[in-house]
Amino acid sequence: MNANAPAISIVIPCYKVTNYIREALESVRAQTFRDFETIVVNDGCPDSNNLERILQPYRNEILYIRQANSGVAAARNTAIRIARAPLIALLDGDDAWSPDYLETQTALFRANPDADVVYPNALCFGGCGAPFEYFERFPHLDQVTFGSLVTRRAHVSAWATVKRTALILCGLYDTAMRAGTEDLDLWLRMARRGAKFIFNSKPVYRYRSRRGSFTSDLLALLNGELQVFRKHLNDPDLTREERIALETEIRRTRARVELIAAKQALYHCRRDEALQRFSCANRVLNSSRLQIAVLLLRLCPRLLYTYIHHRYPDEYSYLH
Repeated sequence: MNANAPAISIVIPCYKVTNYIREALESVRAQTFRDFETIVVNDGCPDSNNLERILQPYRNEILYIRQANSGVAAARNTAIRIARAPLIALLDGDDAWSPDYLETQTALFRANPDADVVYPNALCFGGCGAPFEYFERFPHLDQVTFGSLVTRRAHVSAWATVKRTALILCGLYDTAMRAGTEDLDLWLRMARRGAKFIFNSKPVYRYRSRRGSFTSDLLALLNGELQVFRKHLNDPDLTREERIALETEIRRTRARVELIAAKQALYHCRRDEALQRFSCANRVLNSSRLQIAVLLLRLCPRLLYTYIHHRYPDEYSYLH
């Protein structure tokens, strides 16, 4: 790296985030750690004129790139290839950082010089209501390895800080992966190469929960995870344990797909379809709640419909 290069390159892909990008950039401006560059990639935003108008006050502080829409993975790859710093900090255009994000992340790299990835806890805000610790949903229960990622004993967020050399060595993001799961594929490949992951328990990332984001479509996310697992299942160098873990998780993820589809059918009062899909999901998930749902659908479906629609004002709130 050039001796005059910054310590960190901040990578911000933009697609349909015009209403939120100012907040993201203001959180960058507020960082207590100041040795960084910021790369903003306009990934074919349909409202590019409005986006560029909002970006105008920041143009002296950012490197701005505009490209045809190719997906978040391709947008990140574009920025990573031209980044000058040894560390890449990933920030989505509709999220934000606390002022000490870079300071705490770089401190962990200094304390763990052999680390390749430092990923922080986060607070969720926006459509989900009051902030809460996001990793209560995805507990950090185990050392990050290929196996613990597959079996979900460990979860690495998409909003990590990563050594650029580690990203280059593993081939960057796979642009064939569905949005929202390209990071899982990346972490699995890095784990297979022996990368070291460090968890920052301080919630310094601000994750925006909103309808219309890539991660709000649960079925798309689950099908994306299936795509990732099937890709890695084709690796001839898998150990027996890794292959079993992948096959098991594929079955469980298929069952989760059935569960979401069952809930959609239930919300729209399609009794036979909901009954069939809940039963299919439960053969794998073996959940008492699913057993109760199946029983209620058989005995008193109209009562169940009434309760669901009274409890949840729309399908999105029911599914999430």
